[in-house]
Amino acid sequence: FGTIDSWLIWNLTGGAGKGRQVTDVTNASRTLLMNLKTLQWDKDMLDILAIPKSMLPEIVPSVPGEPYGLTRGDGPFAAEIPVAGVLGDQHAALFGQGCFSPGTSKNTYGTGCFLLLNTGERIIHSKHGLITTVGYQQADRPAVYALEGSIAITGALVQWLRDNLGL
Repeated sequence: FGTIDSWLIWNLTGGAGKGRQVTDVTNASRTLLMNLKTLQWDKDMLDILAIPKSMLPEIVPSVPGEPYGLTRGDGPFAAEIPVAGVLGDQHAALFGQGCFSPGTSKNTYGTGCFLLLNTGERIIHSKHGLITTVGYQQADRPAVYALEGSIAITGALVQWLRDNLGL
């Protein structure tokens, strides 16, 4: 049981009996079951929802000091390749676009429109409806937090206006 990234890593690193069941802080934060301060599964939330902690993946940094594991030699890549990082979608864009300093931000457009603002090592709770999330975490370093504004249908709306109204 876990997130899509934990399922992929588990399968890539060996699957049943061998695979590593991990998820990174960005994907764990999206479940709303992770405590943003401790970066661990929140006992109160798990109790409320009757989810046994033992069934959830281990929460790890987005960029680990050591790989999470190696892909199976007999797997889809036919080689043992280190699995050495994982980030959620918008978090990967924040990291990939070099938003490493507090105050830097990225905006992406696709089906939706997503703005993430790096708030550094501080958890900032929005007073205006933004989502407080983990931006990323590198091994042996504190987590970097972010505020996110999301408009889920932006790109699809533009496409609808084009296709249906000829705009």
